[in-house]
Amino acid sequence: MRRRYKPYPFFSPTSLLSSLLHRRRRRHRSGATTAGERHGLRRINLDGLRWRVFDAKGQVLGRLASQIAVVLQGKDKPTYAPHMENGDMCVVLNAKDISVTGRKMTDKIYYWHTGYIGHLKERRLKDQMEKDPTEVIRKAVMRMLPRNRLRDDRDRKLRIFSGNEHPFHDRPLEPFMMPRRQVREMRPRARRALLRAQKKEQDRAAAASTKDEENAKNAKSEITA
Repeated sequence: MRRRYKPYPFFSPTSLLSSLLHRRRRRHRSGATTAGERHGLRRINLDGLRWRVFDAKGQVLGRLASQIAVVLQGKDKPTYAPHMENGDMCVVLNAKDISVTGRKMTDKIYYWHTGYIGHLKERRLKDQMEKDPTEVIRKAVMRMLPRNRLRDDRDRKLRIFSGNEHPFHDRPLEPFMMPRRQVREMRPRARRALLRAQKKEQDRAAAASTKDEENAKNAKSEITA
């Protein structure tokens, strides 16, 4: 008898229905009685945390994500420890106005697999920006974080919005100032070649000057003789 393989993942109707009912019960139990519960903040210990606001308008995706990852891990604090969760809340605005360098908008591709045979899906960065720009920043930040037990807590502290509107106006928000980008005037190889050429020219000038001095000294000694 030929064995029939079930597609993975396989959900029976009863297990799927029970999971949906469980989610609905959890949603009703959580209630939305307070502002923190409405915004999903009841699982976060907000004592002593700062609310940092990042404006993504015109910012480069990778550079912005690296700064957010630093704040989420608490690496900008003197109390940082890799086994403790000391990061601050991060609110990212204007995710739809993020910029990328080069041809990443058309060349960068996101891949994921549904679990079924041959169901490898892909989506370009341009299409993902049209569908959900907040997911672009979330993926970039989460892939910069270490994969440990603190990863879920840090994900909860990251709140991304495609526009300029957010529901945290009652919180003490602090705008984050991005560090100034140092643009290189030329590539390192070209700069090293330029420095070598300048040094060679200086050595040539120094050799010519010493030769002129020797010639002048010899001429003076001949006149005196």
